[in-house]
Amino acid sequence: MKKRISTRKLCLLAVFTAITVILAIYATFRIGNQIKIPLKFITVFMTGAIFGAIPAGVVAALADILNAVLVPVGPPLPQITAVEFLYGIIYGVFFYKASDNKFYYLRSLLCCLIQFAISITLMSKILTDVGYFSSFYAALIIRMPAAIVTFLMHMAVLCALRKIIFRMKNYFAKEEI
Repeated sequence: MKKRISTRKLCLLAVFTAITVILAIYATFRIGNQIKIPLKFITVFMTGAIFGAIPAGVVAALADILNAVLVPVGPPLPQITAVEFLYGIIYGVFFYKASDNKFYYLRSLLCCLIQFAISITLMSKILTDVGYFSSFYAALIIRMPAAIVTFLMHMAVLCALRKIIFRMKNYFAKEEI
């Protein structure tokens, strides 16, 4: 038996995708040419916590594709889109159907650590393979400050959004979208 997606849920996912694209374009801080700190993870996190892993992954991937089309910085890289999809999946796995208890902060820490590890290893490998960096170790060294700042920012935002996200989850659960 197939589970059908409601029109309301589809519209909300489209809104989350649009907000993610806007955050990717207008709320990305750059330090030099190599360090980029985007805030688009906020809506991907909210999507994962409210709707689950697959919808969050789809929102992250679609936002990455739309961002590449609307504001091309270089050639579109499907590998990076796949990593963005993975980030969305991770948010959904850690926060969908999670309760607001003392383990929230532990889930946040584990989620951010896994994303930090993916960012520093897999993304550095991808960027080295496509020629942005001369070697994997150069990519690690250059990307490490941004990865650390991103990790700290993710932790702070996830902790700050704790009460808001559970209110939103309760609201959407009552609405049965």
